[in-house]
Amino acid sequence: MKENKIVFTIIFAFIIFLIVMYNNQKSKALTKNRKYTIVKILDAQVHGKNNTKYTFELNGNLMNSYSKLLWRNERDSVIGKNIILEYDSTNYKNSKILLGYKIPDTVKIPINGWNEIPEYLIKVD
Repeated sequence: MKENKIVFTIIFAFIIFLIVMYNNQKSKALTKNRKYTIVKILDAQVHGKNNTKYTFELNGNLMNSYSKLLWRNERDSVIGKNIILEYDSTNYKNSKILLGYKIPDTVKIPINGWNEIPEYLIKVD
C-alpha cells in the first residue's frame, strides 16, 4: 500500500513537471518570436474552470486563444471588438489576448505585425 502511494506521487510529480516545462517552453518562444497585431474577436466562451476561450480570424484562419476567466458582461463586451494579439511569429497558435487598449478604427495593421505595441495604442485599464 505504501509503495503504491510512492509510485503514484512520483508519477503525479513527473506529470506536473512535464506541464511546467511545456508551458515554460511556450512562454519562452512567445517572448523570443513576439509580434503584435490587431484581430477582431468573433466569440468568447468559458473554457474549463479558469479560462476564457477567444475565437478570432488571423491570416484567413479561425484561431483560438485563452486568457483568464472573464465575467459574462466582460466576455460579451469584447465580441465584435478589435483587440491586440501578442503572438509567436513561428507558431500563430501560441498567442495571448491583450485587453484594455483603445484601438482607433483608422489604425493600419502591417502584414507581418509590429515588433512592439505602437505608442498611439493607448492602454485604458
